[in-house]
Amino acid sequence: MVKSLDDEILSVLADRKVFGIILQRKEEFSRNRVSHIDKKFSELMFCTLTANTSAEMGLKNQELLDKLQKFDERSLRKVFLNSHYRFPNTRARFISLNFKNKHKLEEILESSNRRDLLVENYVGIGMKEASHFLRNIGYFEYPILDKHIQRFLSSYYGREIKIKSKKDYEREEILFLKISSKYGLEPGIMDLVIWYLMTGKILK
Repeated sequence: MVKSLDDEILSVLADRKVFGIILQRKEEFSRNRVSHIDKKFSELMFCTLTANTSAEMGLKNQELLDKLQKFDERSLRKVFLNSHYRFPNTRARFISLNFKNKHKLEEILESSNRRDLLVENYVGIGMKEASHFLRNIGYFEYPILDKHIQRFLSSYYGREIKIKSKKDYEREEILFLKISSKYGLEPGIMDLVIWYLMTGKILK
């Protein structure tokens, strides 16, 4: 089983078209690192929106919110209801609260403890969402252990991977770091390789 999964990883790395797109994504994420605070907050919203729903739905609503003038709960809820988003009330509350703390974002990103501080300061942002956000703005050292990656790790290591707490996350991400190191890729980029294996898609 392990050999076959390693072979699949190697096939993606050898596919010039697919891996070329992955490298393009890396360039986009790297540019986001020096982007305006509004762009970074937009990525934070995206990572809040994708939790327990699809990346496509998250992208759709991120684009809608980027056009929004006000980030009060009522305005956000209206957007989500119109787009048939799955959690209109909860996510409207999360994003309206996070918008009030947008000014903290740059200082948090300058800290070596940035991931933990994101979790502490923004609602709806756990370890996975914080890692996802950081990758999307050019910090590639954090594994993004979503359901697809957990399923891959379960198959790769031959045991069920289930993450229910921060402690679980920190323990299991070591397994992902080993795979990233094996192939000489940063965790945030290895994520795109495995995500493509599991879904056939390269999003963000």
